[in-house]
Amino acid sequence: MDYFQNDDIFSGLSKEEIEQLNSELCDDLLPAADRVKYHIDKKGQNTIDKAALSKWMEEAAIASQIGQDYVPYVKETRGSKFVKADEKKEKTIYDDEFEKLLMEAEKQGGASVDDEDIDALAEILGASSLLGSVDISSCSRPGKETGLKSPIADARAEKVQAEVDMTETNDIEIEEALGQIKNNDSSLATCCFNNVQMDAETVDSVTSAMVRNTSVTKLEMCNCGVTDSAIDGFITLLQSNTTLQSLSLETNKIAGKFLVKLIQSLDTNETLKELRIANQYYSTGVGDEMAIAKALEKNTSLCKFSLNWKNGGSRNTADRFIMRNNDIARKKRQGLA
Repeated sequence: MDYFQNDDIFSGLSKEEIEQLNSELCDDLLPAADRVKYHIDKKGQNTIDKAALSKWMEEAAIASQIGQDYVPYVKETRGSKFVKADEKKEKTIYDDEFEKLLMEAEKQGGASVDDEDIDALAEILGASSLLGSVDISSCSRPGKETGLKSPIADARAEKVQAEVDMTETNDIEIEEALGQIKNNDSSLATCCFNNVQMDAETVDSVTSAMVRNTSVTKLEMCNCGVTDSAIDGFITLLQSNTTLQSLSLETNKIAGKFLVKLIQSLDTNETLKELRIANQYYSTGVGDEMAIAKALEKNTSLCKFSLNWKNGGSRNTADRFIMRNNDIARKKRQGLA
C-alpha cells in the first residue's frame, strides 16, 4: 500500500475548503488570534494624523465657553492687623486734657514749653492719674525734683538668711533652766537646749520636770544626744502636758521604731502643734514610715511635722493628715468649728 503525502491532499482543495477545514479543527497550541473563527478581512481606509488631532483639540478647548470662571488675584489681609506695642496705647481723658492745656500754654506764652511746665501740668491733672496712662519717664526726669513718685512699688529681693549653725555654742545653764521648769517660772516660755550634749539622766530630768509645767510652750532639744532610752520620758510628757505646743528633737540618735512609739503617744494630745524629728542618726525604714503616717491619722492638733521621708506614699499620707489638721485649726480660729 502506498502512503500518500499531505501536500497531495491539500493541493486538491480550494481556498474556501481549506478555511472550512481550519474552522472545524481546534488546536490548543495555535495562537488565540488563529483559533478565533471570526476574522475581519476589511482593511483600513484612512490614516490618523496625531499632530493634527492634538492641535484641533487644543483649539476646541480654547474656543469652548465652559469653565470661564477666572477671577483676577487681589491681595487681601484676613484677621486683625498687626499693631506695634507702642501703638496700642489708647488715649484717656487725662491725655486729652493734657494736650489741651499744653496747647493753651504754648499760645499764651508764645514760646516753647519746657520740662518744668510739663511737670506743672502733670501736677494739675493729678500725678497718680497721669502716671496710670502716660509713660513715667515723660513726667519724672532724672536730675529734676518734680515731686512725682511712681505708683509701682520697687521689687527688691529679700536678703538670704544664713543657715543655722548646728555647731554654735549654747550658753544656757542646764541647772538653772531645770530649776525654772520645776518651779513653773512664768517668764520661761521657750526653753532651748540645742547643741548641748546631755546624758540620759539629764534628759530624764528635763522630761520629768516638763510633765507638770504649765509655762513652757516651746521645747528645743536638737543635737543633744537623745537616745532610745529617753523616749519613754517624752511619751509621758506628751500624754500629760497640756501646755507644750512645739517640740524639736532633730539631729539625735533615735531609731525608727521608737519614733513610731513617740507619734503613737499623740493620740490623746490636743495641744501640740509642731513636732520636728528629722535628721536622726539612724535612718527610718519603710515599715516605720508607714506606721508613723498611720499614727498621724489619730491626731488632730499637729500642724507642722518634719521627717526625712524615704517612702513617697507614706509622705503623701502624712501630708494629707497635716493639711486636714491645718483646716481644723483654721475653722477654730474663724469660729466655724
